Amino acid sequence: MNDEAIVAEYLRSRDPELFRVLVERHQARVFRLVAGLLGPFADTDAQEVTQEVFLRTHDRLAGFRGEARFSSWLYRLAYNRTLEHRRRARLRLPHVPIDTLEERAAGTGPFEAAAERERQRQVERLLEGLPDLYRSIVHLYYWLDTSVDDIAELLAVPEGTVKSYLSRARQRLRKRAQALGMEGIE
Repeated sequence: MNDEAIVAEYLRSRDPELFRVLVERHQARVFRLVAGLLGPFADTDAQEVTQEVFLRTHDRLAGFRGEARFSSWLYRLAYNRTLEHRRRARLRLPHVPIDTLEERAAGTGPFEAAAERERQRQVERLLEGLPDLYRSIVHLYYWLDTSVDDIAELLAVPEGTVKSYLSRARQRLRKRAQALGMEGIE
């Protein structure tokens, strides 16, 4: 059964198993999209936002008109919800340092942990200079190992557009790294 048929049947019967099928089919991709938009080092937030996306999906399912594929509708909802989350997070907590207890649990020493924090700060500084779309695509491609065709599907754009965005993002990152005096960024 395709997604659109499942949605129609769910709206008719309200069988929770049908909604569960939709969640299982799309949960991993929604998480990748959300994580890509939130950027590196935000997996916990990505999990929370993914859950919120499915709660909103459930609440708004009656508004799905079937003019686009269900997956496109869902990914657009996830995209918008994630950008909303990012805007609110910036107002609340512009920067949250890594918890030292997590570092200890990971078995890193203080010097390694400090070096890793510095590397993360540099990456964040570079990425914050990119538009949201470019930052999302860079994170999906490099951190989450998402293929170009999967990114294209998540964002509902052609593969060539994703490749073009990646190229432009890399150019901007190189220029920003040079402007910030960061050596060895290629």
